[in-house]
This record gives sequence, C-alpha cells and structure tokens, in this order.
Amino acid sequence: MKPTRFRSCNMSSITLVLLSLSGIAYGQLAEGDSHKNSIGMDLVKIKPGSFTMGQGEKAPATKEEWLKRDWDESPAHTVKIAQPYFMGKFEVTNAQYEQFDPTHKEWRNKHGGSAGDDEPVTFVTWQQASDFCKWLSKKEGKPYRLPTEAEWEYACRAGTTTTFSTGDTLKPDEANLAPLLPTGKAAAAKVGSYAANAWGLHDMHGNVAEWCNDWYGPYEAGEQTDPVGRADGNARVCRGWSFLRVNFADRTRYARSSNRSGHDPEDANRCTGFRVVLGEMTATKPLPVVRGPSQIDVLRDPPQQFAIASKPTFVNYAKDGNAPVIAPDSWGPVYSQWNHFAAVCVCPNGDVLAAWYTCVSESGRECSQAVSRLRFGSAKWEPVSSFLTIPDVNCHAPVLFCDGKRIYHFFTQSLNGWDEASDSMRYSDDSGATWSKPKIILQRTDKDALSQPCCCIRTKDGTLVLACDGGAGHKDERFLVSADRGVTWKVAAGDLRKAMGGKYVIHPTIFERADGSIITYGRGPHPMPMFVSKDKGETFDVAETKFPGIGTGQKAAVLKLASGAVLLCSIDRTKELVGGGTYAALSLDDGKTWPHIRKVEGATGYMSLAQGLDGMIYLNGTRMGVVKFNEAWVKGGQKAP
Repeated sequence: MKPTRFRSCNMSSITLVLLSLSGIAYGQLAEGDSHKNSIGMDLVKIKPGSFTMGQGEKAPATKEEWLKRDWDESPAHTVKIAQPYFMGKFEVTNAQYEQFDPTHKEWRNKHGGSAGDDEPVTFVTWQQASDFCKWLSKKEGKPYRLPTEAEWEYACRAGTTTTFSTGDTLKPDEANLAPLLPTGKAAAAKVGSYAANAWGLHDMHGNVAEWCNDWYGPYEAGEQTDPVGRADGNARVCRGWSFLRVNFADRTRYARSSNRSGHDPEDANRCTGFRVVLGEMTATKPLPVVRGPSQIDVLRDPPQQFAIASKPTFVNYAKDGNAPVIAPDSWGPVYSQWNHFAAVCVCPNGDVLAAWYTCVSESGRECSQAVSRLRFGSAKWEPVSSFLTIPDVNCHAPVLFCDGKRIYHFFTQSLNGWDEASDSMRYSDDSGATWSKPKIILQRTDKDALSQPCCCIRTKDGTLVLACDGGAGHKDERFLVSADRGVTWKVAAGDLRKAMGGKYVIHPTIFERADGSIITYGRGPHPMPMFVSKDKGETFDVAETKFPGIGTGQKAAVLKLASGAVLLCSIDRTKELVGGGTYAALSLDDGKTWPHIRKVEGATGYMSLAQGLDGMIYLNGTRMGVVKFNEAWVKGGQKAP
C-alpha cells in the first residue's frame, strides 16, 4: 500500500491502551547499571549530577562566533539532574517501533527514510514517538517516555565539557554525518555502527535527530534543576543532528553537544527518530511562553473613526528614518545579514504587519522569519523581532494574507536548502496577538509536493487560493486551493510552466477579476507573461503583457484595491517605463489596460502589497524597504506608454 499521510496511531487496540495509561502503577525501574526490556531494547543507567547546559553567555556578535554556536545556546547555565534514569543505548529501530505500529512498514525505504530492521525508525511524528513510549509503559508497567532536552544533553556530554563527547573535534569515523552512499545520497546507518560515548550511548552525534519531550524556546539564566522547557511552542526540540548534509564545510557544526534543533511536532521526516528514557517524569514546572514584541498590547478592534487619504500621498519610511530596523551585527534570532522575500498585510484592527525571512544564507539552516508592526496611526515601524523559528529547519517564503477577520501566515519547512519543503500555515484571529500552531497543509512527500508559497487571495465565493512555486528546481508552478478557510487543501492540476511550453516561470502573484477568473503574473520570460484561469488553477491560458520580464532577486506583486482598480508593482529591467527600478502601474479595467504608471523609490526585490483601512497602500520589499502611497498618488504619475 502506498503511503500518503502521516498519522498518530489510532488503531482501536492502541487507543484502548493509551486511554488506560492513567491507571498504571509503575514498579521499580530496573536494577544495576543496564537493563534489557521486554522487546529487546538495551538501556543504560544515567546517574544524577550537574553540568553546564548550552554554550556562550549571549548571542554571537560576529560571524566567527556564529560559525561555532547559535544564539539559542546561550546563556549557558548550570543544570542539576536530580534523579537517575535509564536511556536507550541505541535509537529506537524500525523492528522495535513496528511491534507497536505494524503499519509503519509502509514507510521503510520511502523518500530517503531508513530501511533495515536495525536502522533507526524515521518518519514518525512527535506524538507517535510519545505514543510508543506510552504503549511500552503499559506493556511493562514501567514509566517510559521521551527524554527532556536537559537529560539528553547531559547524557550526550557524558561528563565532558568539550564541543563533542569525543573532544573538540568529531572525525568521520566517529559519527554518521552525511557519508555518501553509492546512490550519492546520505542515509541512516544501522544503530551502533559508531563507537559509544563514555556512558555507553551510541549515535548521540549524527545518524538521525532525536525527538525530545520539550517545547522549544529560549534559555533562561541561572541554575536550574531538572528543567522541562517551555509550556508551549511551535516546535518540539530535537537533538543530536543527523546524516543530513549542510551548506557548511564543517558538517559537525550541528552535531555539537550543545546544538539545539527542532521540528514542528507533526513533521515526520526521513532524518528524525527518537530514543527512550525509562524514569518518572520530573514535576518541574515548564517556563512560560515568550511572546514577541509584535504580540504585546495589540488592540482587538479598529479605531471607530479615521479619515480616508484622498490627496496624493507617498511615504518612504527609510528616508524618514521610520523604517523597520535590525541592529547591525545581529546573529540570531534575527539576522542583519540578509532579509528577503517580503510579506505584508493589514490586520483587522488596522495595524500593518511586515515580514521577511531572515538569515545569513537563504539556503541555510538558520533561515527563520522576522516581523515588524506598524500600529494604526503611528508613523514609525517597530524594531524587527522574531516571528517564527523552527531551529535548524529552513523556514522559507513568508506570505501574509488577511480576509478581513483572520490573518493567514504561510511558509515552508525545508530539509535541503529551501527544497524538500512542506507547505505550512498558521493563523491569527486577534490581529497577530496570538497564533495557532503551524499546520502542514502539503507534505514534502506528497506526489504533488510544491515549495515556496508566493501569494494568497480569497475569491468572491470564499475560496483561498495560494499560488506556489513547484518542487525542487521549480519543476512546476501551481495553486493550492481551500474551500473551508484552510482546513483542507488540494493541489490544482494546472501548471504555469507547462502552460508556457516548459519555459522557466516562477514566483506567481495573483488577483481575481470581476468575472471570477484569476490572473497570474510571474518571473522569467520577457515580456512578463500573464496567465488566465477560469477554474481556480485547473487550466491556464497565456497572454503577453507590455511589462518587462523580471529576473533573479525580483518578485512582482499585484493587488485588487478597494476601489476595484488593480495595482501591479514590479521592476523596470528594460528602463523603458520609468527609467529603471520599481514601478507602480494602475489598471481601471481589471488588468486589460494600464493608463497610470509611476516610479517608486524605497522598495524593491521580492515585493508584497496590502491596502489599509484608510486606503493607504503598503509595498514591502527586500532588505526591509517599506513605502506607502495611495491610489491618487499613482494616478498623478505619467501616462503609461
């Protein structure tokens, strides 16, 4: 049977087992320094003690520091492990896990996952890993669970204070870190293929990453006893790194004892498994959830009175000193080095949110998302802060869309640069004060897998249409469509690249005409192509425009305004429209003609558009360039040629 979707195991027998867990009366853990359990798992006793968790007193201040450690490893702090516990000598194998869930065999050797009985199980969600522990607890009457992040690092270090348990270096024969198979791909190795650390634990560096119990969140300073992470979050911690290749010469960077990784808990993938702990869970209370500055003191409702800007108005926030800013030499969680692929939306309360992906390298593991808020009536954007971080997962391509009541935030979670991506969504019903947990709306393993979201609209009949780039290498360009406010999604059959005869066209931007057809513009051919779909992306017709094609580092944006006019912002590569740079073109007949065009200073690159309650239009671009103007200002420009 061909696998399609991941699921928490819900067979009736397993459900009954899990429902009865609350009645378990656990017996003695085990005797001695090692233990073999009922399904043949070897466990090693980890004795109480103290260690320094993390690395560094504060976030890195230079690239040299950042290459050695991440911002979230600081502040280093003393942690006391108060109670002994047993930890799996090896990662849980396919054969062991499938005693709990026999259907998992469908995932063996699929999509780069592990294959053999003695290889670590992969393609398991955090919940499935937790459910395995509960099943084993019921089976034996002993408390099995996932390790806390602190227990994991303590056991990984095995009494060392060096970068790795092997010292300050990790040699190729000491860990499974991206060795190439004859196929040219890296993969998991049989558990125990590499030497154990000083406490008898194998593969604590490399092979597959391992789910931990904790929600991911920043560390706090000060001595702690048996910490359990944050009370909630967007990602569950994973530790130990894996066989995944990275875009650094030093592949060991992510396998350091102090390095913190994580995944969306429903992200079952080819590089993540787990190992078990046998021991009662500590009663320590989790740390509170940390809310970003853009989530603080957010008004619920729009102002009762405000004026519609009718006179021609243009504001370049950077020129006025009011643009969003990141402090120089910032190395996480926001980065001053590269901020790209802009998104913008106007919240139901009238505030404006602007977002970018923020990183050192756009294909890097550090790529996360940053945000700035412009409060309604304010002339100054707030300093940029972290918007979404899933550690060591490339979180690419933010798209923001507001339907008047709900804000949708789309993005990807990628394992291979920005490729091998799952498309994800979260939403806010209170103008960004709180957000739902990320939800994967299209798995990277789906037969119709796509990559970066580029633009979202809601059609007149309430359908959400998300225009996306195709899979690895932009093999196609399609729409993701939802008729139920994002609960379920389907991939439309039409392909923009196929409609163009196979020509390279990417980064679609879309709007809906009055007749219900969806118009798409894209990057690639010259002149810029226009695609017309009368069936929400199932088929496309192609026409040329009079606009120049755009290239690397550029993405056009189009928006249907409240007046019914259509605004297109793009780049004048040929210098024939406005002498080069960004332009705003206005159509009064649904994009058939464009009688008004004007040069725009202050925003360029990958662009996004939104219109405020007062009629002002916000254009957000690369490197946090944001401007605002109104329709009257565009009409005051030159007539289009």
